[in-house]
Amino acid sequence: MTKNNIYFPNLNGVRCIAALMVIISHLELNKSYFNLENHFHEVKHLGRLGVSLFFVLSGFLITYLLIKEKEVNGRIKISFFYWRRVLRIWPLYYFIVLLSLFVLPKISLFHIPNLHLDFDTNSQFFLVCVLFICFLSNLLISIKLVPFATQTWSIGTEEQFYFVWPLLINKISNLKKWFLSIIVFYNVLLFLLSFSFLDGIKYITIIRDYSASVQLDSLTIGALGAYYFHKNDHVIKRIANDVSFVFSILVLILALLYNFQVPHFNSSFYAFLFITIILNLVYNKRLLKVLEFKPFTYLGKISYGLYMYHQIVIVLCINILLKFNFENTIPLYILSIVSTILVAGLSYEFLEKPFLKMKHKWSIFNTSTNPKTVNNISI
Repeated sequence: MTKNNIYFPNLNGVRCIAALMVIISHLELNKSYFNLENHFHEVKHLGRLGVSLFFVLSGFLITYLLIKEKEVNGRIKISFFYWRRVLRIWPLYYFIVLLSLFVLPKISLFHIPNLHLDFDTNSQFFLVCVLFICFLSNLLISIKLVPFATQTWSIGTEEQFYFVWPLLINKISNLKKWFLSIIVFYNVLLFLLSFSFLDGIKYITIIRDYSASVQLDSLTIGALGAYYFHKNDHVIKRIANDVSFVFSILVLILALLYNFQVPHFNSSFYAFLFITIILNLVYNKRLLKVLEFKPFTYLGKISYGLYMYHQIVIVLCINILLKFNFENTIPLYILSIVSTILVAGLSYEFLEKPFLKMKHKWSIFNTSTNPKTVNNISI
């Protein structure tokens, strides 16, 4: 069977930028763990926004492909979708979990001061394992920190989204109404949960943290962008133009420089900025090549590995440099980023790609963000 080609320009470049935002934030965070001079408080919002950008991008890509499949075939093959997600997400996810629980805590070069993996009881260890296995790592992070696997909280969020989303797209006809309703409902829920009179409720902190981690606004705003893009709606023509793109980039740059916050609706504010930029990058003819160059394309292709391995590599690099009494930031940044790229590249070739090749039998479309590469529609 010949599969239709779907090509989205620039999006591997977007993945690359999102991954670098997270890495920079976590470099400074890990420097703080080692009591090194750091600027974590000045850049910590970069990591949060980098993950939000990943979510918006995932919501856009997944929703577009599901809508397109439903249009072409009349329905979505749910089992095919789930198998594609399993092959893309599970191998690296569970590899990182196994390393974090059973291997890295036993190696001194991965020691983090005052941050150890200890379990009070066997039942606590069992609970951690169950939450990891069930992709509830976004719930686990509020209960127990597992060094080197904290970043998996976002994978939990995505897997929960992937479980529900094709079922929704398959059944619902008025998607725009549903997407807008979900965005409004989610923001209202977060607003209500922020009230102080709820502080006395048992587990309210965990409830608030989990609700925030679900990030339904970012994912659904990405989905809404996919809906408009697929329909070639007049909204797209208003959004995807040079003025809108330049304005969005300037607002984003200023917001990043000054850590601009929108009370109660910060996540949605940035998600709308991100989807505006993404829609311009895939629709505006003047911008179709702006991020289409080989380094960005390659880093975007291996961005899942960059995201999953960077914490491990950063700690290793810090411990190695400290053994030589070397605390300079520039060598740490260079060594950490280059090493993370190397590890992620090797992982892509030898761990991830064998599973990605198996996706073909469950694929509906030949998707690509570069005509010469396989698209990895996940973070």
